[in-house]
Amino acid sequence: MTAEPRAVPETFAFTCGDCGHSWEATFQVMFFTDPTDASGLTTQEYVDEAGRALRSPLADAICPKCGGRMVHVLEAGLAERARRAEQEPRPHHEHHLHLPHRHSGPPEDEAR
Repeated sequence: MTAEPRAVPETFAFTCGDCGHSWEATFQVMFFTDPTDASGLTTQEYVDEAGRALRSPLADAICPKCGGRMVHVLEAGLAERARRAEQEPRPHHEHHLHLPHRHSGPPEDEAR
């Protein structure tokens, strides 16, 4: 393998299907090319912020808030936009009195 692999940062957005928590994480994707392989095959490995190799974060995502494993991957930036939307003040909704719909004719039982 090459002595200096290429590293590309990749940001993923996640949301937990169990508790609704959203977050983003950036990983370094390391690309290795074996110089002895005539086909030029390149392999990749994900590395976390501490430099530890890990499986694809898409396959092993765990919610940092509740530990849930029903995690969905989103477009990067989407988690932050959703978080901001949840915190924005909402316009006041006026409540109106809703009355049940009244039929103009007799009830069905009386019509027979």
